[in-house]
Amino acid sequence: GTGGTPGAHGQTVITAIRTASITAAAITGATVLTLRDSGGVFSVSQAAAYDIALPDPTTGPGCRYLFYLTAPGANNVTISTTGASTFVGTIVNDVTSVIVATAATSINFASGNSALGDTIEAISISTSLYLIRAVTSTASGITVT
Repeated sequence: GTGGTPGAHGQTVITAIRTASITAAAITGATVLTLRDSGGVFSVSQAAAYDIALPDPTTGPGCRYLFYLTAPGANNVTISTTGASTFVGTIVNDVTSVIVATAATSINFASGNSALGDTIEAISISTSLYLIRAVTSTASGITVT
């Protein structure tokens, strides 16, 4: 349509566009994230072995957490959930594409194999399921258990 009030005549109105960038929060030890952390970008160091716990996505689809490795090391960093949620999705590396096992319960920046810039993104697609999109530059830099 023409003229009229924004949103009239089938027009789409976009509100609340984010215009400021987000500063990545550094994770260097055991961390329990909440639903309020959704949308966050998190840098990860493998200086020590620890767990990162994602909340069960009780609000359903749309929770999103992005993790990228800034300090590779000889320690596993494991991402799992605080409840019964599971993971599905894909890990892409320079050798092959690996499908994350259905009902996987954790995904890891693997000890001694992960590389600078490896990335894991978790997006809720239901109240008990996260879709994982992960990229690593080595064959076993990101693993699933």
